[in-house]
Amino acid sequence: MVALREGWPVLLSVAVIGIPFGVLARQAGLDILQTSAMSVLLFAGAAQFAAIELLRAGANPVVVAVTALLINLRHLPMGASLRPHFGPRPLLQRLGLAYLLTDEAFAMGIGWYRRGGSGVAYYVVFGAALWASWNLATLVGAVVGGAIPDPRVLALDFAISATFTAIVALGARGRRDLAIALVAAIIAGVLRGAGLAPIAVVAAGAIAALAGLLVRPAK
Repeated sequence: MVALREGWPVLLSVAVIGIPFGVLARQAGLDILQTSAMSVLLFAGAAQFAAIELLRAGANPVVVAVTALLINLRHLPMGASLRPHFGPRPLLQRLGLAYLLTDEAFAMGIGWYRRGGSGVAYYVVFGAALWASWNLATLVGAVVGGAIPDPRVLALDFAISATFTAIVALGARGRRDLAIALVAAIIAGVLRGAGLAPIAVVAAGAIAALAGLLVRPAK
């Protein structure tokens, strides 16, 4: 399948990310079932990592839930961008497509449509493969969690940065795309450095999108 041939580097990166997540979740007090259930039900890497860090810090469950919600609000503009390409579909199908929506699935899907692709097969195949990769890696990390004292010792925590770098590399189609990515990275970095990590992703995505509207592609 085209989606797997083009997206295998991202799928591999996500698998590497899932293992340290499973380890950290166990260290935060979750058992194997709870760790796997979190990946199945939430299926949002950035929000899951943030939730685990808050749990390890002893945060109130309400704070954890609100933080995950704020981080995942970026899926709203992603879904709005993809919706015209999906065409009219029953509610259950739309919910299924929304469940598979992640940063990686959005980047690969929107890139496919921008190249003239159509239908939902590319998006669904990649999204389903991503789901399987993430959940299998999470389970592995949860099972072997006790054998890895701190995933950061092996630099596995850098895998999430590598994944988003790969997404930009695969999705960028010109200087305008690169400029928008750079604006988003700077804003997110500044906000995170200022202690505003929960809103960094949402704010960076919103402001970078506005920058994209202002910077029109050359004709």
